[in-house]
Amino acid sequence: MAFQRQQQKLMEEEYIMVLESWDRETLLARRRTGEISDVEFSDKVAELALAGITKSLQMHVPDLPSPDPHDIIGHLTNILKFQDAISSKDSEYQKVLMRAENTQELVRSIFDDWERLRRITTTYADLLEKRWTKRVSTSKRNVLLNAWPGMNPMHRPDFEVIRRELRGSAHRDALMMPYINLEDLSSEKNLLYLMGSRAQVYPEHFAWTDSLPIRTATAMDAIQSAGRYEKVMFLTGQTTRETYGKLKALKIAEVENILWTGFACHLGHGLVILETQQRLYRFLVRCAELLLHDIDMSKATITHPTAGSIDNTSLAYPSVLPGSVEWQSVSKMNTTASYHLPRPFSLDFLCRLAGAQRDAAEEDFWSLHEDPGYFQQQVNLKFQRNLAPCQRAESSSRMVELAASRLACIHVVHETCQDVILWQAMEAELLKVQAVAVGLDAEFELTKRLPPIYEKAMESLVSLTLLTWDIAVSGMYRVLLSSPAFVDLFPMASVENGRFKDFKLPHESTRDSWPPILHLLVDLGSENKRTMGALNILDEMERLMISDMVQRTMISTQMAKEISKLAALAQIHDSLRRHQPSIQVTQESGPLLQEQSARLRVIKDLERYLMGESLGPFTKPSSGFVYPVGNKRTSHQVDQMPRAEAKLDGFWQQVDKKIMNHTRKTLLQWMGDRIRVRDLHRTQPWQPEAPKPVRPAPETLFQPFPISAPSSTERLPTEPKTKAKRRGEPSTAFPVASSAAIDSSIDSQAGCPTGAWDNTEPSHPSFTLSSKVYKIMSAFFPTSAQDRTSRKIVWKDFLHAMFTLDFHIQNRHGSEWYFEPSWKRNAPITIHEPHPSHEMRFDKIRFVGNRMARKYGWTSETFAQAG
Repeated sequence: MAFQRQQQKLMEEEYIMVLESWDRETLLARRRTGEISDVEFSDKVAELALAGITKSLQMHVPDLPSPDPHDIIGHLTNILKFQDAISSKDSEYQKVLMRAENTQELVRSIFDDWERLRRITTTYADLLEKRWTKRVSTSKRNVLLNAWPGMNPMHRPDFEVIRRELRGSAHRDALMMPYINLEDLSSEKNLLYLMGSRAQVYPEHFAWTDSLPIRTATAMDAIQSAGRYEKVMFLTGQTTRETYGKLKALKIAEVENILWTGFACHLGHGLVILETQQRLYRFLVRCAELLLHDIDMSKATITHPTAGSIDNTSLAYPSVLPGSVEWQSVSKMNTTASYHLPRPFSLDFLCRLAGAQRDAAEEDFWSLHEDPGYFQQQVNLKFQRNLAPCQRAESSSRMVELAASRLACIHVVHETCQDVILWQAMEAELLKVQAVAVGLDAEFELTKRLPPIYEKAMESLVSLTLLTWDIAVSGMYRVLLSSPAFVDLFPMASVENGRFKDFKLPHESTRDSWPPILHLLVDLGSENKRTMGALNILDEMERLMISDMVQRTMISTQMAKEISKLAALAQIHDSLRRHQPSIQVTQESGPLLQEQSARLRVIKDLERYLMGESLGPFTKPSSGFVYPVGNKRTSHQVDQMPRAEAKLDGFWQQVDKKIMNHTRKTLLQWMGDRIRVRDLHRTQPWQPEAPKPVRPAPETLFQPFPISAPSSTERLPTEPKTKAKRRGEPSTAFPVASSAAIDSSIDSQAGCPTGAWDNTEPSHPSFTLSSKVYKIMSAFFPTSAQDRTSRKIVWKDFLHAMFTLDFHIQNRHGSEWYFEPSWKRNAPITIHEPHPSHEMRFDKIRFVGNRMARKYGWTSETFAQAG
């Protein structure tokens, strides 16, 4: 009875807390204005109070239903169910109480094994590494199975559990510790890294990351972690046996703030973390003992880590120095992250990542405006994408071609503007958070909630990532529908008014016949994304494409780019999810989501403006866009280029007219400050070369004195050749940028843009390069236009050249690579690898060269050959 009275008091406190936390001023204001009546005001307060009680009770008894807000009887029934549940001896609530009696035993076992592991790794690090790396794969697996019988055999065992919806405690290890598997631990040095990272810092350092899988494991019924609000467990920041895992009874209002920060957890979750760490440390100690079975470990000594310091032992970090490798694979870094120390939250990196994505989106936007060849290429890709769905909507082949062409032109405009809008919003939101963080001089304390102004900015950022993810997934599915490898799996997809209709995933009965890569693509847009984690899915996708060329060839060039966009968003969202103190925002956070949704509504508005009639005469992708920029410069070739540019200008004028019909603004005026304006380049009319000077005949007659004939090896003297420029004065019809960014004499002949919005002076005035690297860079910045048209560059050679230029290189998901100069870290650039080939041809070389020229101010004079 005393226990039940305590719970009744708990519920009364919950009721009061909900009433006090509700913004009654808002309700009162609405009642004063007559928006709601007195009766509605009272009902609303009662409904919110009951809903708050039910939500609190669900933390204790997870299987309680969530009644309708108006169903008062349902809420009262939940209270009665809660009372019955906590009084039952077999309830999960009582089981947690029984497990809590062993808390001190768990803590003692964790610290004993941690101290032993630290002694071993500190004293015998070199011997452990030598003996483990010399073992063959079979011998490694025997050691692992001896230390952990029944270990999961394959990489990411949690994915299989979630996809097949396997439930029960038998799958606890797969969900709570997916990194403990034979495939990953028996390869490379992952076991050594895991030993070193866990040994060099206190167990509390991993308490937060060890708690992240609990939500997924609970959803799959692998663990039962019914919580109790009146007691919390302290883990983070506790470095002694006496304080680690300590339980403390607090008032309800105090508990809410502590649980929100993640500094403490409720009893059920805390026990799961302790049980996970106990088993992991015991496993690592057992592995070390098996590897050093003939060593007397009584001589090993221990030194406790000092506050704020991390020992760089050979087991904790790769033996290869960071500067000795040319590039890093982000997917591999993420896959092996569980074996290293938790990565700190870096707001600066997220800002640079978003900035690089915005630069790439704006570069695509302006290239579509000034480069007919690039525009032609993109329209053709969209035309092929829309062809199959249009065939299901139209009967005649002519109508199919017209519909696919019209949609291709519309999608080119809409999708490039969409990317600019999304990444401008993301970068602006990140910079706002960064500005707020800089204004808060003191570091955040883990024992307190985030400062309100910072917390609100972070919640707004998380809300934006949720919305942008949904938009990016829609774009990925649009490409998926028309991918040659998967188009037959979507027979119901067709087009109506420019939008895909009747889109459904293949029936579940055919799931076993799907290629593995399709499982992962579908997971990105399904509920599995919440439990698996979007970044984990993308890491597995990248791993699959590296190991299986058949799966890699199923990914088209467009799909690879869509995957790259999703990966950048996933990395931002995953970093926010791991932020501590935690940021608790869900899709039910109405006001913030509504605010960000209104911010992105312009994307749908633009689509509505463009739909309807065709964009003038531009109904065929190949109509008029003949742009021979890659051919040898002749009068005929150069005269064709201005005509193609004029044709392209006419297309964008038609776009402006359609938007002005709705907004009275041109496209650039409608975009406003969402895009940075730059000048466009236009090719000037052909000017013939000046005639070569005629060399006079030698005077051999009537010489007053005899002269000797020249030897066979001596060349006759000649006058230096001069070549007149083919480009005249800039035309006033189009704005032309300064030639400081790009060598204008080259780009005028190559038809390359010369405008720039970030035309800053390079940090290095020049680079002295080896002959191999100089040859590669001279293809991007040639001394003559003809040099560029005849070059081909292997992608690996380009990576080596960028590494030589002191760029930090990351191989991101999909086809995207991230280049960050160490001499100008706030100016990263993203470039897509040619897919599926690995050669950069003329159009790619020209495009990348102009991007780097605008970004860093490079010209042909920036590079010199050594020797």
